[in-house]
Amino acid sequence: MSMGRWTIGLAFVLTVSVSVIGPHAEAVTRPGPVAALKRQLNGHGGVRESSVYRSVWGPKKEERVTSRSRAVYEFGGGGIVAMDLRYSKFSSGDSRAIVFPDRAYGWERDRPDYLPAGKSWILETKKNDLYLACGKIRLSDPATLQHVLATTTAKRPAGVYDGTRTTLYEGSTTIGELYKLNPRLQVGYFEKPTGLYASYTKLPVKWRLWFGSDQLVRRCQTRYDEPEFPWNVKDRQLQTADVRFSGWGDAIDIKPPPAEEVATRDELVFSDDD
Repeated sequence: MSMGRWTIGLAFVLTVSVSVIGPHAEAVTRPGPVAALKRQLNGHGGVRESSVYRSVWGPKKEERVTSRSRAVYEFGGGGIVAMDLRYSKFSSGDSRAIVFPDRAYGWERDRPDYLPAGKSWILETKKNDLYLACGKIRLSDPATLQHVLATTTAKRPAGVYDGTRTTLYEGSTTIGELYKLNPRLQVGYFEKPTGLYASYTKLPVKWRLWFGSDQLVRRCQTRYDEPEFPWNVKDRQLQTADVRFSGWGDAIDIKPPPAEEVATRDELVFSDDD
């Protein structure tokens, strides 16, 4: 799994004014989604996420792959300070990553032969970009949340998620608009929506967001097209994401794996066949 695809979602925008009824009523401002998000990111808790991503392609859209992940995020200092991600594309491909801004630890269920005896994790020392996402939408970025909610076309009361009744918002933006807000956005596996892939900037990203009474997101769905394969601009595959969040503000303290189980890159032993 590419570290660039880790991914992960949040709440929305604007400030809602609520009038208090009574002879001495005063206007009370309820924190809107962006304020609620910032408060969470500045706190010492975190959030839990479960995601289902599907890719559909082929002449009759008969080919498909489903991947699932579960993640825990730790907040602090206005951002995400750690992530623990468990990912599965196929039953034989289960993997896990514990990620910090300056390093990441990777683990695979089928232990690679090149790991030295007694080691089960591989350490990568590099800068990492940690964020919550739902498909192409970076939900932990306040500016992106504000833009997405400005494209709302409908809203209505919805079901209960994570123990809170929600309101469903839905609308549509474009890959190009999201790219303006997030220069790291990619289409396909490795490409920016520029040059050969510039046509993708015009494609829609349809979205649905469920927010609880605390203005924090409980569920997000997105739907958009991407290149079917790398360097194939013409043929497209449909990507859908369904991401659910729970336990906002839970006390979360993500630790690295035990040092004795971690191998650095220079400790890996490759055979001539690798």
